[in-house]
Amino acid sequence: MRLCLALAATLLAAPALADEAWVSNYGPVIWETDIGDTAVFLLDERAQGRGRTRLLVPGLVLDMGGPRGAYSGVWIADAGETPCASEMIDPVAGTKTPHWGTFVITFVGTEFPFEWAGVWGACQYQAFEPISAEPVTGG
Repeated sequence: MRLCLALAATLLAAPALADEAWVSNYGPVIWETDIGDTAVFLLDERAQGRGRTRLLVPGLVLDMGGPRGAYSGVWIADAGETPCASEMIDPVAGTKTPHWGTFVITFVGTEFPFEWAGVWGACQYQAFEPISAEPVTGG
């Protein structure tokens, strides 16, 4: 039983071990995992009474070492203010949600650690809400 609890605690703590982390204007963001050439960022807004949002960044894995540029993708949240008319499946959690949208982000700088900025929006509507993130550095 103790081994199972220790293993569960280790797995739950795994996102904290991500290679890259940022502080965004919405909360902490980590590079959670990769799915093929798509990077998956996790934005954790639970401290603000909201849920977790994953940003799927196609092509970023191929540019991991740099240079990095502009990327567009889809975000998927487990909660939100207004649901979309259709649902998306979170590829990490495997759950359906009506809370999703699109984004465009651009990485700033030419070397690690990178900050990024862009816009995002709900459902199929044009992205217009600003989002930005500064890298977390140090131990």
